[in-house]
Amino acid sequence: MNITDSGEKLSEKDIAEFEEQFGIKLPSDYKAFMLENNGGTPEGEWAFDFFEAVREEESDSVIRGFDILYINETMEDDDLKVGYTALLESGQIPDTLMPIAEDPYGNIVLLVVRGEHYGSVLFGNHELEEPETGHIVTSFIAGSFTEFLEACHELEFDD
Repeated sequence: MNITDSGEKLSEKDIAEFEEQFGIKLPSDYKAFMLENNGGTPEGEWAFDFFEAVREEESDSVIRGFDILYINETMEDDDLKVGYTALLESGQIPDTLMPIAEDPYGNIVLLVVRGEHYGSVLFGNHELEEPETGHIVTSFIAGSFTEFLEACHELEFDD
């Protein structure tokens, strides 16, 4: 998967400051992706499959873009810090999850940054809410960021 429209090149220090700011430790495979790409847009249409927990059926979606870790404060839609803060403060996600990408429909790809399933990747359906917590409903995609990328497949369109 080739990535375009990436953010400014990150250093280990930039990532360490982000981790300290949010009190998390990023999985090494995601950290390597950010050091190489710093978010951005996949070239072509890249899809991923998952089992949607609520509907109990196979589903899929497409990556619109990966969030960018901006060094300076912004109000960009793809700003990792802004999106993460907004989701935490609104109570849409617990502090164990961090948004890393989105699909064209407003759904979120989430990375588990704390706890038992650390490093796993989840699909967050923004239209559904857990009644007990108010968090968005999530479904498992992959056991790691690397597995997530490996499971993504480019959609082919007939001309």
